[in-house]
Amino acid sequence: MRVLHLLKSDKFSGAENVVLTIMNLFPEEEMIYASPDGPIRKVVEEAGHRFYALESSKIGSVKKAIAELKPDVIHAHDFSMATNAAWAAGKTPVIAHLHNNPPWLGKIHPKSVMFALALPRIQQVISVSESVQKEYLFGRLMNGKNTVLGNFVDVERVRRMAQEPCPCGDVDLVFLGRLSAPKQPLLFCEIVKQVKEKIPGVTARMIGDGELAGEVRNYLNENGLQDTIELVGFQSNPYTYLKGGKIMVMPSAWEGFGLAAVEALSLGLPVLCSGAGGLANIITDECGKICDSINDYVAEIQKIVSITKIYDEKSEKAKKRAEDYNDMQEYRRKLNDIYCGM
Repeated sequence: MRVLHLLKSDKFSGAENVVLTIMNLFPEEEMIYASPDGPIRKVVEEAGHRFYALESSKIGSVKKAIAELKPDVIHAHDFSMATNAAWAAGKTPVIAHLHNNPPWLGKIHPKSVMFALALPRIQQVISVSESVQKEYLFGRLMNGKNTVLGNFVDVERVRRMAQEPCPCGDVDLVFLGRLSAPKQPLLFCEIVKQVKEKIPGVTARMIGDGELAGEVRNYLNENGLQDTIELVGFQSNPYTYLKGGKIMVMPSAWEGFGLAAVEALSLGLPVLCSGAGGLANIITDECGKICDSINDYVAEIQKIVSITKIYDEKSEKAKKRAEDYNDMQEYRRKLNDIYCGM
């Protein structure tokens, strides 16, 4: 079976990580990773997989790729690529894999309407949490074709990669994700700023790049946080940088599954988060906390950083919680059933 994975981004982040995990789980199938060319090519090829460079993420480029590659199944990731694939696929079956809950999901919006129009041409939907269909204004159109499949996290792989040498030292707080509006990196900076008022020696690290990188740098300069928050940019192996953190902070405005949270838990980092999307199902008070305000984040950070017993208990519970998402065979079985049903 030849499976064509279609993605919009040319960079490595959560959804891209999931796709590589899927490709690793099916070595017997011919799987091709297709996206606009960029830093992601190196990541895909270093993982031993075939990369196809789309000229763009528009329908015409997708149609050209389908004509050249002749896949048996198109596995399109997120709403826009699934919509484009539906109109470009012809008779080739399409799977729409929805990794997040964008804020327009529950509104009359061009993207929500376009996906609704594309759904009759999509044979199967995979959503990473029940909240995706529940929040979607036209969610009833997914009835009978939506499978909720939370992401599998290869915990041992994360821990193994985290052992590689890291040029950075240890820090108190870590942010991992694209520097983009959904992840709210500027809110992370504000949280660190307020923590610093309580704990002057606090240190932090931001792992990732994105369109808000310039605004983040400006914020650090304007608020005297250049020596407090370390920016390491995009890293093909973020886990070695993540391991050096004590607490993971995820103030996301919206999430799908919340992959980075499980990766942090697997390394023993308690996770403080907004509870957006799938995070509400992952994070408990035992392994972190769902915070409703900046004050909540600040208070919890103070408590965890200053009381060793609380940190140690949450860290151990974090590792155990990550194991709940480490069932590789079950994830593969469910996905294989979807492929075979196409």
